[in-house]
Amino acid sequence: MKPMTKTGRKRLIVRSALVAVYVALLVLMLLMGKRHTILIDNKEAEDGSYAAIDGMSVQIDSLESAEYYPGDRDKAVVNGQRHKIKIEIFAESKVVEQSFTVPFGQEMLILSVPKLVAGITPYVETFVPQTESAVAADSSQPQEFGGDAAAPEAAPVAPTLIQ
Repeated sequence: MKPMTKTGRKRLIVRSALVAVYVALLVLMLLMGKRHTILIDNKEAEDGSYAAIDGMSVQIDSLESAEYYPGDRDKAVVNGQRHKIKIEIFAESKVVEQSFTVPFGQEMLILSVPKLVAGITPYVETFVPQTESAVAADSSQPQEFGGDAAAPEAAPVAPTLIQ
């Protein structure tokens, strides 16, 4: 094996630096370019531990603020992992600002504003669509539609070609 020349060493350093820059850009784009859907929820707890807020304005990052009343839920589509939420409660003239981080790998989250204002953690939870959870719960029982419907008809037979 020949010893490395001065030019060969420079090439190796430049190529290594380029690989490091590409890897850094890849990681940056993965974290900063990822879109997330945040469901903003203003519902009270089933057990009564916190109540829905009667009239508020919520703004996430620099998106347009929206008004919420008890029972409302809306969505905000954001980019990146770190976000800032600003909540203005109408009745109390109170402003709450909080930063939160979206867990890596999560695409859709529920942010419970009443929990955040009450200081209950976690106020950000993973969203599981109701259809998936309902299917998982009912997967043991076969589903039947139209109890008195007739048996399914046989498929029509394809015509044969005469040559």
